Amino acid sequence: MNLVIIGSSGLAREVYDMAMDCYGHNLHFKVKGFIANDPVTINPDKYPPFLGTLEEYTIENGDVFFCALGNLKIRKKCVEQIEEKGGEFINLIAPNSNVSPTAKIGKGVMIKYNSVINSDVTIGNHTIIQTGVVLGHDVSIGSFCQINALSFFAGFSSVGNYVSINAGSKIVQKVKIGEWATVGMGSVVLRNVKPNTTVFGNPAKQVIY
Repeated sequence: MNLVIIGSSGLAREVYDMAMDCYGHNLHFKVKGFIANDPVTINPDKYPPFLGTLEEYTIENGDVFFCALGNLKIRKKCVEQIEEKGGEFINLIAPNSNVSPTAKIGKGVMIKYNSVINSDVTIGNHTIIQTGVVLGHDVSIGSFCQINALSFFAGFSSVGNYVSINAGSKIVQKVKIGEWATVGMGSVVLRNVKPNTTVFGNPAKQVIY
């Protein structure tokens, strides 16, 4: 299994570290390198090589992929580009995370250290769960979401596709957050959040730019 990481930013370096923690003990696994359309910031003295752009890269036997892009629109576009070429995506789940056996997790998902995924949680495809996130029972998280560190979701809360939840946010029971919404850092969300809106504060209120 040869992992190709899509991206060349700080998140890509985080994904490299996670991959080594998850699979580094496997003699049949290696991180092959990075592909990106943006300027490359990976230090070749510390990390595997840059392999070219997404358009240039030819998928080889044994290749698997993970998309390490924070921008959700670009993440979706790049995933689709690789899938059109026949590429397959793997999950990266930290060994010290606590994931219920009843949780349903899509493909291309990362769950970082010290996160807790409780009973009957659902997580869609290509969603990144950062460090110390707690998802209560029956929580639903959509695809292509970014759930940042130390966020808490109470039971039966739900998040649509393409949602960003910033660090330290708290979502109360049964609250629904619509597609393409953003929740600001440290917010406490007491009411449903409409699609394509940004909320911030305690209690969280819509922010108009």
